Amino acid sequence: MLAQGIISMSLALAFYTYAVFSGRREGLHRKHLIVFGIGLLFDYLGTHQMSLYARAYGKAPEWHNLTGILSLAGMAFHFLLALAASLMSRAESINRTFHRVSLTIYTLWCIAFASGALAGMLKLSGRS
Repeated sequence: MLAQGIISMSLALAFYTYAVFSGRREGLHRKHLIVFGIGLLFDYLGTHQMSLYARAYGKAPEWHNLTGILSLAGMAFHFLLALAASLMSRAESINRTFHRVSLTIYTLWCIAFASGALAGMLKLSGRS
């Protein structure tokens, strides 16, 4: 359960990183939307697995729960913004808004990712 969550979250990080930085460099394209959607799916799966683990072995710290929920919601918003740009065939006009919020949301997601890793390591070491 924990291993599945760690793998899913690591894959989410890899897909998000590619989608955000490649999309910034090349402009928003369908391939970025697909990769971003895959990242969001892995984020959801990892969050679900970590939630099951927390229920079985002890609750995660509140600060991590808050950052995790906000980052998952932020990435879902980010994906919807990319989807809207793609569907409306107005990627260039929406690109500016997309890239403006892109790094902020990505940074918040990385903070939640790191806080989960930190919380897990602290729990394993007995310092939580």
